[in-house]
Amino acid sequence: MITIADFEYQMPESIAPGAEVTIINEDSAPHTVTAGGDGEFDVEVGAGETVSFTAPEEAGEYEVICTYHPEMSGTLVIG
Repeated sequence: MITIADFEYQMPESIAPGAEVTIINEDSAPHTVTAGGDGEFDVEVGAGETVSFTAPEEAGEYEVICTYHPEMSGTLVIG
């Protein structure tokens, strides 16, 4: 599970390849969970919403940004 609160990502230590990932947005603004670089995933999460997506199949570290708020960043570890 990924939680977004106070314009910050709270990431798990790691996620299994291909796992279903739940994103909870606790903020009053919409955000995205977008892979930097290769565009492996791009998920929009409205204010106060919960959505899911399938993690990449390839293990590794994925830089994550919010396209609405570029100062938000984090690392999603698949492995």
